[in-house]
Amino acid sequence: MRTFAFLCVLAGAWAGPTGTKNIVQLAESVSDLSTLVAAVVAGDLADTLSSPGPFTVFAPTNEAFKALPPGTFDRLMKPANKKELVDILTYHVLPEKLLSKDLITLHSVTTVEGKPLRVTDLGGRVIVGGHFVITADNVASNGVVHIIDGVLSPPSGPSGDNIAELAAANPDLSTLVTALKAADLVGTLSGKGPFTVFAPTNEAFAKLPVGVLDNLLKPQNKAQLVDLLTYHVGLGNLTFRNIYGKELIPSVEGSNLTATWHIGGCPHGPRHYCNWIDKQRLNGFVSASNGNVYPIDGVLTPPGAKTNIVQLAESVSDLSTLVAAVVAGDLADTLSSPGPFTVFAPTNEAFKALPPGTFDRLMKPENKKELVDILTYHVLPEKVLSKDLKPFQAVKTVEGKPLHVTKFGGLVRVGASLESKDLKNVTKADNVANNGVVHIIDGVLLPPSSSAILV
Repeated sequence: MRTFAFLCVLAGAWAGPTGTKNIVQLAESVSDLSTLVAAVVAGDLADTLSSPGPFTVFAPTNEAFKALPPGTFDRLMKPANKKELVDILTYHVLPEKLLSKDLITLHSVTTVEGKPLRVTDLGGRVIVGGHFVITADNVASNGVVHIIDGVLSPPSGPSGDNIAELAAANPDLSTLVTALKAADLVGTLSGKGPFTVFAPTNEAFAKLPVGVLDNLLKPQNKAQLVDLLTYHVGLGNLTFRNIYGKELIPSVEGSNLTATWHIGGCPHGPRHYCNWIDKQRLNGFVSASNGNVYPIDGVLTPPGAKTNIVQLAESVSDLSTLVAAVVAGDLADTLSSPGPFTVFAPTNEAFKALPPGTFDRLMKPENKKELVDILTYHVLPEKVLSKDLKPFQAVKTVEGKPLHVTKFGGLVRVGASLESKDLKNVTKADNVANNGVVHIIDGVLLPPSSSAILV
């Protein structure tokens, strides 16, 4: 609704004779471009953008500026940072008039700032620098204004910078650079390529469970780190057009990445397209001499074929409580051994649903035996995928007591009995590890008081 109203405002702002206002006057007439106007004034660019031109301006909305990292805009508006502000603003300007019909025939344009800007046509919608044009072809007397849903960032170095150099120059990718160095992949990503890197930001790495990143950076875990990082590298130089419509993208690690594009779920509003790789949202892109870099808001987890059950659980933030319990129960080594095992893994919310104080009591050293009994009741001494299940079976757990498993209407449920209060739902099945499989469930299983198998 907000986006629709905004478009109506724009339509009203530019109603009337075409080209009667210059670019600055057009921007001043639209309240949702007030932040841009303030920046143009602070950068002493108002006279330039009021001159004959012609120019093409990609104009970020107020919301686009608000989406910058906290404090960024205020810092740029300080007189001491005027040069940086001007560089960013002139990266939004072309020294010629290009309507949308002209833009979609191009792949790259050179900005007034001097660096190239990638242009992509997505089914008639124009994308510049990874951001959508939401209102195109607002003609002024000295050019044209295209409203965009994000602030463009000029490449941090010369256009010839490779992926590794671009990442090293971006402070928000410093954690990724540290990981690339630990994995000895800097040389690879400095090579000819081409590569497409889905680059987790520092914030993305910070979302990992405590200790996971530190563990990955240890020399003895280098192979696992390499697998993780190379899973973030797509084969070839993939533009938005290449990604659009694909469901699977081969990675250097050897597994496929899943690509999804749809309307909604975006910070830019319900009517805008956003795109995800393995459910992590892409946040624009930067072109390098040997490919493209797409910052993403999460760390991608490769399929578990090369990780054991404990490592797989560590990579899922919603299983951090289970991991803590496994460590407290001294079961990490067991579940990292060859196995095979099947683990029904309760989520963090499942543990929270236990009676108040239960989990804290179980985590005390004096209650370790009880904790181990409960945890091993979630483990089978064999690998069982969901396709192997029958409508009903009672299976023996590592703890020793039976666990009832039902499969009906595509829903798998497990519990100490067939009573609905005991049955928990499998919410994500078949997370394969090199020593078994993990099925994520929405409740904690409690061993029955008797080992008799009910039929």
